[in-house]
Amino acid sequence: MDKLNEVLEISFNDFDTIKDILYESKLIEEKLFNLENAALLIKDKLRRNKIKIFIKKEDNIIVGFSILHYKINPRLLLKCNWHISYLYVKKDFRRKYIGREIIAKCIDYARKNNIEHISLNTDTQNYAAQMLYESFGFVRKNYISNYYYYEMKLQQ
Repeated sequence: MDKLNEVLEISFNDFDTIKDILYESKLIEEKLFNLENAALLIKDKLRRNKIKIFIKKEDNIIVGFSILHYKINPRLLLKCNWHISYLYVKKDFRRKYIGREIIAKCIDYARKNNIEHISLNTDTQNYAAQMLYESFGFVRKNYISNYYYYEMKLQQ
């Protein structure tokens, strides 16, 4: 994890380096969960290869991350898909294409691993995110309680 300014996948052993940005991102809602226990749950999913975490560094500071979740395709039992369950970029680093770089890394990872579909959700009011995802080729499929569900087919 020592390359500067690249989007990198973190390993289970590197998990503790991202705890601060996890807490800052509000991925884990303090009012609902014990932060440490929730972080341990995420770490365990990373250990079991159920998630991938990609980070972006600027000057050796983690400024953004995404969590990519493994999910079974219920229509095809032997096929798996990935879902981008979270994308976060620190406020001072927004509008600098960091989110774009992280999403590109998630898509690249999925393609290299012969994944059929990649999906994500975004708030119905988050127009910037919707434009970003659609610029990659994600297609809005459903409305789910204040969120849009997007999917991109990667395999023909």
